[in-house]
Amino acid sequence: MNLQLQLIKQRSWRRLRRRGAFTLLEIMVAIALFAMVMMAIYSSWHAILRGSKVGIDAAAEAQRMRVALRAIKEALSSAELYTANISYYSFFADTSGEFAALSFVARLPASFPGSGLFGNQIVRRVSFNVERGPDGRNQFVLRQVPLLEPPDSTAKPYMIMLTPEVSLFAVEFWNTNTFEWVPEWPFTNQLPRMVRVALNFSPPGRGHAQDVAIETAYVSSVAIPRELQIPPARRGIGTQPGRLPGQQPLPTTNPRLQPGGPGGAGVIPPSRPIR
Repeated sequence: MNLQLQLIKQRSWRRLRRRGAFTLLEIMVAIALFAMVMMAIYSSWHAILRGSKVGIDAAAEAQRMRVALRAIKEALSSAELYTANISYYSFFADTSGEFAALSFVARLPASFPGSGLFGNQIVRRVSFNVERGPDGRNQFVLRQVPLLEPPDSTAKPYMIMLTPEVSLFAVEFWNTNTFEWVPEWPFTNQLPRMVRVALNFSPPGRGHAQDVAIETAYVSSVAIPRELQIPPARRGIGTQPGRLPGQQPLPTTNPRLQPGGPGGAGVIPPSRPIR
């Protein structure tokens, strides 16, 4: 009797064990489903990280372009030139190479990058150019040096790398004689009235036409002649506001620039895009 009970218990236990265990096929199916779920989670996580990186890179590129364009516009809008000291105030513009280069003197505001390092020396020579970096990429560089430092001095100017990679830096100048944009400015003793700048910070081969930022900087200063740098003994009486004694109005045959002409005075014709 006891033997029969033991046999019955063993059979029941075996049945319970067979019912509570998994077969090899069930385990393989479960592992496959778990692997698919993990792959889906990893793919979603990788897509989120990649999208976040693309967004961060695009925001950083837009910020760098905004800072660079603002620096160029602020410097050009406060440019100065005195012909009596042309060796210090000369305006250099080189557009013969793959990238343009600018160098001029400006009365820079306190918000200009690097102004805190120069103290009260607000009049400085600034230079914008593209240089090959240590890693082989084209860097957009801003340099500053105090005005009283000679242009051929061996002193090392303060350098700021505005962006580690640039694929386009081009400038054009508004010619007041022909009323059109010209790609060169050979006059080192004159300031252009307007300068148009084109920048693209996309890597070579990956940039598009819509990635190019084009801004126009208005140069409000003019070259001060040598004779006007010495204060006269006395000023004339009855001069018109905004005109120096003895100065005659500049003649013009362009009806668009004459008072009351088509489009009003001072209207500049449409310009062609930078190529």
